[in-house]
Amino acid sequence: MTSTSVIIKTIGRKSVKAAIASAKREGFKPIVISDGVNCHVSGAKFIKLGRKWGMYGGMAANVGAALAQTEFITFLDDDDTFVPGAGDIIRRKLQEKPDVDIWIAGVRFNKDVVMVNKETGEETYRGTDLALWPEKGIAEGNVAMPTYRTKIFERVPFINTIPDDVAAMTDLLHVNACASQGYKVGWFEEALYLVRPDQADAVGYDGINGRGR
Repeated sequence: MTSTSVIIKTIGRKSVKAAIASAKREGFKPIVISDGVNCHVSGAKFIKLGRKWGMYGGMAANVGAALAQTEFITFLDDDDTFVPGAGDIIRRKLQEKPDVDIWIAGVRFNKDVVMVNKETGEETYRGTDLALWPEKGIAEGNVAMPTYRTKIFERVPFINTIPDDVAAMTDLLHVNACASQGYKVGWFEEALYLVRPDQADAVGYDGINGRGR
C-alpha cells in the first residue's frame, strides 16, 4: 500500500490538535513543523524551526518533506482538518494512477463561497467546495494542500520567497513550477480538506474576478 505522511504547518494555533487527530484518523503519519513558535504538540513527530520564516509555510513545507520517509506527502495548515474518508480516497487514487506525481484536491468551507465578477457584478459561483476539477474549478489562487511524490522536493523545493508580482504565495505556484519540469499533475474529484472547521462562518474568497465554476 502506498504510504503517505501529512506535513502539518503550524503557527501555534490550538486547532493544531484537531489537525493531528484528523490525520491519524485517516491513517496518515503526521509530522508537525512549527514556524519558529512555541506550541504544545503530542501524538506526532514535532520539529520547531529555529526562527520564524513566515512566507506562507514554504520553509515548513521543505523541512517536513526532508523528514518524511514515505513515498508521498500531503499538507495541512494548523486550522484545517481532513474530510472524513479522505485518507481512503487518497490512497486509492495513488494506487490507481501511479504515474501521477502531484494530486490536487478540493477544499470545503462551512459556508457558501460566493464569487462575483467585479466588473459586471454577476455572481459566477456559489457553493462550499472549491478547486475540484481543472476545467471547472479554481484556475488561480491557493489550492490548499496538494499531495506530492516526496522526492520531488529534492529537485523543486517549495518557494520560500514571495515574488514581487503576486500578493501572496500559493501552493498552485509551486505545482506549476513542478509541472514545468515534467512532473504529472492529477485532480481528485472530491473536496478532501475542511478549511477552518472550528469557525462557524469560515468562507473562502469573495469577489475573485469571476474565477470559479
